[in-house]
Amino acid sequence: MRISFVNHTFLRGSGPDRVILELSKRLKRTHTVEIYACRYNSGLFHLRCIKAFGFPIPLPNHGLFKVLKESDVVNIHFYPFCIYAPLSKGSVVLTFHGWTDIPEHEVSSLLWAGRHVVMNLLKIAAKNCSLIISVSRYLVDKIGKNAKTIVIPNGVDLSLYRPGKDRNYVLYVGRLVWYKGVHELILAMTKIRMDLHVVGHGPELSRLRRLTKHLRLEKKIKFLGILPEEKLIEEYRNCSFLVSASKWEGFGMPFLEANACAKPVIGYNRAAIPERIKHGYNGFLVNNLRELKHYMRLLEEDEALRKEIGVKGRKLAKRYDWDLIAKKYEKAFESVLR
Repeated sequence: MRISFVNHTFLRGSGPDRVILELSKRLKRTHTVEIYACRYNSGLFHLRCIKAFGFPIPLPNHGLFKVLKESDVVNIHFYPFCIYAPLSKGSVVLTFHGWTDIPEHEVSSLLWAGRHVVMNLLKIAAKNCSLIISVSRYLVDKIGKNAKTIVIPNGVDLSLYRPGKDRNYVLYVGRLVWYKGVHELILAMTKIRMDLHVVGHGPELSRLRRLTKHLRLEKKIKFLGILPEEKLIEEYRNCSFLVSASKWEGFGMPFLEANACAKPVIGYNRAAIPERIKHGYNGFLVNNLRELKHYMRLLEEDEALRKEIGVKGRKLAKRYDWDLIAKKYEKAFESVLR
């Protein structure tokens, strides 16, 4: 097969772009694989790139039309590109990574209105596709159940993400945006003796630093920014457990990566997060800040429990090995060949 992956970006630190990278590395062993993007980091992988005037939007573009004409399967990871699916000679498969879906009272009215517009456009665009791949069961409900929709989760490289030491610190990995709830983690740290390592960047950084200073936690909370993968893996392997107060995840990659490193995880019982966490097995699900503090203290105080849950988490993560996920994608692509 000639497979083309299309996204508006191909950048370090992007979840969907990481999916494209991992699938490409495996599928290129037996297929012709190309990657097209509007914005990209060179050197990540063998990459052919389309330029949409420097903007990550689906403008009409000769390069994109060429992809649609020459590919057997076009796997789109940025749904607006689906509007061009009828022009494709081959089959178009959409991988849907999600759109923030949280209660109206927790977001601005503009974002809430924008959410409805986006979801309606998505449903229209999806009609042009031969197949829709959702990365979680939760997202299937958002785009509407139909015969063209299947679930294939994201994966993890078990050869890289593997068990390490327990160096007595709590880890958060993710963007620093308001709905990720990092401020709740900082508030919870007033009751925790361990340090907190915050990996990620975003518009909330200044506010989070001010809150940290206000609570006099500067020595306990370390903002590490965006790390190269090898450093990120070290953080996972050496932490005691991973915690997130995010109110929305379309998949929840950090939970899977932490489990692969045999680390317990804590997350909110919302969106797709319950698909990553089995309460009491590989981690704990919480509903509010009080429960978040409780389970953070529980894991901090019980090293044996951390080890027990970590082993179960590693066992669970083996179901998501990227080699297995790539085979599922390959089978899905073959099913829609024209």
